[in-house]
Amino acid sequence: MNNSENNQTGERLLKIDLDQLLLKLWQDRRMLAAWVLALMILAIGGSFLATPLFTAEITFLPIGSKQLSVFIKSRATAKLVLKEIPEVTRLLKAENPTLANMAIELSKAVNIRKPQHSDEPYALLVELPNASMAADVANVYMKLVASFVNSPEYDLAKRNTLFIKEQYDLFAATLRSNEDALRKFQEVNGIILLDSQTAATVGLVAQIEARLVKKEIELQALQNLSENPATQKRANEIAALKDTLNELKGEQENMLFSSGTIEGSGRPGMTPGLTDAPRLRLEHQKLRREVAIAEQTCLHLQNQLTAARIQEEREGISFMVIDRAIVPEKTSYPNRLAFALFGGILGLLLGIFRSALHLYKPA
Repeated sequence: MNNSENNQTGERLLKIDLDQLLLKLWQDRRMLAAWVLALMILAIGGSFLATPLFTAEITFLPIGSKQLSVFIKSRATAKLVLKEIPEVTRLLKAENPTLANMAIELSKAVNIRKPQHSDEPYALLVELPNASMAADVANVYMKLVASFVNSPEYDLAKRNTLFIKEQYDLFAATLRSNEDALRKFQEVNGIILLDSQTAATVGLVAQIEARLVKKEIELQALQNLSENPATQKRANEIAALKDTLNELKGEQENMLFSSGTIEGSGRPGMTPGLTDAPRLRLEHQKLRREVAIAEQTCLHLQNQLTAARIQEEREGISFMVIDRAIVPEKTSYPNRLAFALFGGILGLLLGIFRSALHLYKPA
């Protein structure tokens, strides 16, 4: 019972105190207005003592999944800008004016504004005390970014495409050379066709060797990436394919030499000169196999090249500057309105605090 009465008494006292405070504030409204006005004037006056800053803005459109902010905010990029425009160092404030510290200060003055909607471009903002210098720095940054994102050394997808293209060109040249050698051999010896069993074996060996070449190329591409778990898997697949290939080649040679005997001389699809000469038959089979291997390898590489180009378009970066930076006409800092609002709020709080002190000051 006593607790409830005490709570009701405390609530009445709090309500009475709040009413008294509001009444006191109403009575001191002119004083509060004077405090607000005085602090606003002081804040605006203080804003003239701050170093004015100009923001140069350049809009650009990045195409790709990679983020450019890491490159733009990096210390290495800032060093390149400082080497391009050494006059910027006079505008930067660093306790120890080394190149590394100056680069850190410059990177703090650079920001990226991401678009709020998909149809808006990105913007690079450079804030410096000198308007023309801010515009020059922004344009130099964009030049460095363009050279970075369009360079194949920084694009893994493009490097893989170039590597596969080189391999494809190499095996395409090998295919043309093997076809010429086979054609000359057939013209000299009058050989046109292999029997069906030998032709099937040649095709099987060619497919396995083409798969082996494909896996080896994939392994070389994966070795560009450190600690890739797929590297060991590709190595095991290559070892298994080599074992299978050696077994097939052994069976194929046995079949070819046995076909040169009396029992095997009657196979269809071969001219009598080839069935009577196992050496020529083996050489012809070898040429046919090399052509088939090159054909299958080129087919696999062509598929890989197409997939790599699609991946390059998906992950690669291209870059386009929409609006170059121009010299800003107005300062971006200090904001007089923000200073005035801050001073007004501070004056209001100080006035309320002063009224509260007078209200509860003991008599």
